[in-house]
Amino acid sequence: MKQNYMFDLDELMASLRVEQLDDLLFRGNSLPLKLPQVYGGQVMAQSLYAAACTVEADRLPHSLHGFFLRRGDVTRPIIFDVDPIRDGGSFTTRRVVAKQNGKAIFNCAVSFQKLEEGLEHQFDMPEGIPLPEELERDVDRFERYLNEHPERPIPFQIPVDVIDIRAVNPRNPHDPQAGEMEQGFWFKMVPRLDDQLIDHLTLLTYISDLGFMGTALRAHPVNFMVKGFQGASLDHAMWFHTQCRVDEWLYYHMDSPRSAHARGFNRGSIYSRDGVLVASTAQEGLMRLRK
Repeated sequence: MKQNYMFDLDELMASLRVEQLDDLLFRGNSLPLKLPQVYGGQVMAQSLYAAACTVEADRLPHSLHGFFLRRGDVTRPIIFDVDPIRDGGSFTTRRVVAKQNGKAIFNCAVSFQKLEEGLEHQFDMPEGIPLPEELERDVDRFERYLNEHPERPIPFQIPVDVIDIRAVNPRNPHDPQAGEMEQGFWFKMVPRLDDQLIDHLTLLTYISDLGFMGTALRAHPVNFMVKGFQGASLDHAMWFHTQCRVDEWLYYHMDSPRSAHARGFNRGSIYSRDGVLVASTAQEGLMRLRK
């Protein structure tokens, strides 16, 4: 494992393509990120991949609904126990429980469907979104923050050799101001991937958790680095509407309609560059400000 929180796309895919120990039992490991716990997007993506390994190849995931139960330990492997709940004529359902030390840290249900034609409509991509070529790379912006304030932490990042991320309306991590409960970023995997659709959907799931919970925090002068703040993802849902490639530009638009009772609710829409809505997400997170 490389030091300094660095890895490449091949290493990321090797960690997400969990090892099959038995027909319904898998094992995965964590790659280094500057986080005290397992990154939620990782365990979701590994769970999706484990479930897909138990399903016929002509059935693709169309939805995932999961709950984060405990903090994952990045130093220990994760065991994924797949339960084949249902194999129907058109739909297949799998339940996946991710465990460490004999206890569940995450569980989810993943539904698969044979591709078929049907009625179509979608919400359009929000107007006025700058193109990725017009935006600064997040890694360059964070480097500026670090140069200006070397004594202050910056948010964790996925290595730039793996993914290029460009925020549309970035927030200064050292000076969080209350504003609109809305944000978005363009992203794409830097190296070209093969055509295995499950790899693209697995990586899309991995990215779907990135910065998502922070959407609800944008209504307040608070972020994860504010003293006394306690935050954690509670659940995550994802719907895969159509095929896409994560090595081509995708835009992730997020908003937060409501927060209350120390919980913030977030919604997300992922669009291709030509405006096709390829996936939708929803998540609720713990937002506790201790005095």
